[in-house]
Amino acid sequence: MPLSKTDFESEKRTIRCIPTLACFRNDGRPKPLVILAHAFQSSKEFWQAKMKSLAGKGYFAIALDNRGHGERKGPDFKTRGLTQDGFNLYEVRRLIKETADDIPLLINHFAANDQIDAARIGVLGVSMGGFAAFRALMIDNRITVAVPMLASPYFDEKPNDVPLLKTPEVRKSLERYSRKFSPGHYPESFYPRALLIQIGKKDLHLSSERVARFYRKLTSYYRETPHKLKFIVDENAGHEFTDSMWHNAVEWLHKFLNPSIPDHLFNPKSKI
Repeated sequence: MPLSKTDFESEKRTIRCIPTLACFRNDGRPKPLVILAHAFQSSKEFWQAKMKSLAGKGYFAIALDNRGHGERKGPDFKTRGLTQDGFNLYEVRRLIKETADDIPLLINHFAANDQIDAARIGVLGVSMGGFAAFRALMIDNRITVAVPMLASPYFDEKPNDVPLLKTPEVRKSLERYSRKFSPGHYPESFYPRALLIQIGKKDLHLSSERVARFYRKLTSYYRETPHKLKFIVDENAGHEFTDSMWHNAVEWLHKFLNPSIPDHLFNPKSKI
């Protein structure tokens, strides 16, 4: 029998001041936990349809509002990230770092749930969420799989497709912050977790060559397990989350998190 809509549960709750959405199959079985982080000026609701897809494949899916976004978008958001003179990149990177810091808090909470296998945890992020995914993988060893997309491991990455606030204060603050917190400066922190990096060749929001250099640096750490590190460049994509990126991400999760629910149990034509 195919699974029906009633086999799944969706929950909206605030955990440690972090607004979240959850979607999972309520069957009492331990499942891999997948945490999803959205792009700049988006929200956790961006992931709703894809969370249902993940739940249908046997995952416990969680989406959070990034710092300064969704239900966390307070009156000071523009003063931190968006100004009349352009993006304050230092403040945007601070929001990214703080979002990454929230992910271990969510893991702490959900790891106690008997429907979650705390040994199988993945993080998936797009753009701002991808930056946060790099950082989360670096700071929390419980994360076993990560898929950052349209993102760089360097916080001083300067987008060429948006206006930036270019003051000496912002520049110096960004340089100091990046030296201290950029995941790219700590490549030894990633191994042996499974990492898939995906970017678009035409992305003006980051340097594809710089991300490629970081990947090449990582390969020396993954010599004994090269299958756990992969770098995909979409030659035709810019700063856009494509269907192929999502397909690759789900395949990567399946490969290393093993949701263990056979696909034949599900009706691919049903709407969950």
